[in-house]
Amino acid sequence: MRLSVIIPAHRSHAFIGDALDSLAAQHRPDGLVIEVIVVSDDGTDYARHFTPTRRQALECLCTTTGRIAAGPSAARNAGLHRAGGDFISFLDADDVWLPERAATLLPMAATHGAAVCRMAITPLGAADLPKLTPVLPVHGHLTPQESLLIDGGFCPVYRRDCITHTWDEDLDFAEDLLFNHAAVVNAGGLFVHPQPLMHYRIRPDSATHHMPAASHRAERAYVQMLSRLSSAERSSALAVCLQRKRRLNAAYLQAWQQKPGLHFEEFVRQARMS
Repeated sequence: MRLSVIIPAHRSHAFIGDALDSLAAQHRPDGLVIEVIVVSDDGTDYARHFTPTRRQALECLCTTTGRIAAGPSAARNAGLHRAGGDFISFLDADDVWLPERAATLLPMAATHGAAVCRMAITPLGAADLPKLTPVLPVHGHLTPQESLLIDGGFCPVYRRDCITHTWDEDLDFAEDLLFNHAAVVNAGGLFVHPQPLMHYRIRPDSATHHMPAASHRAERAYVQMLSRLSSAERSSALAVCLQRKRRLNAAYLQAWQQKPGLHFEEFVRQARMS
């Protein structure tokens, strides 16, 4: 059994080692091979991060988008093209898996097609600070429609046959929504494991969290996605999800303006609890 983990890398030399170490430290059943594919999107060579210790635990491959700042979708597509795994997952270069993630999620992905765990939110470089857990629906098996209610990013492990599509390279924000939804539809749903087995690490310079520009980018992306829907699709669960996300994004922008520094995940938690 082979798991391919694809890591887009853009100006990531300072922290990608943590991501690679977290994959090398995975507890794995007999016969599991973890293939890591680092895709350079900044014109630099990331192969130097494949130390002997990491190579001993992982099958390591470094490739490139062939461009500079082509974007994470282009990098993930380049990684998909090279991936040889029975299972596929994606990992941002600044995030880390906890040691039991692969062993826990792979059997669930084998059965259900798509499996994910909750995540602990941690500021990069300050792991000792309090952690937040993003809001996910009740654990267990979700329908594709129920999975659209997840607010915030999520990073499943997919059985390879559930990925029949590529990442949309025309979107520069929320591109994971469309990719994940298509894969979850192919899987017939998403299994959610209740424990946080991954650290989603927030970088101060991350475009995803650089407010208020991030909110404006999100609005443009949602409008762009809605504009692509056919007339028959405009009442679909995806269309309803996109309109709901627009409202949530507008509310978050207003809350952030009143409390600069408020993270989206914290806002979602507060909104669900109120």
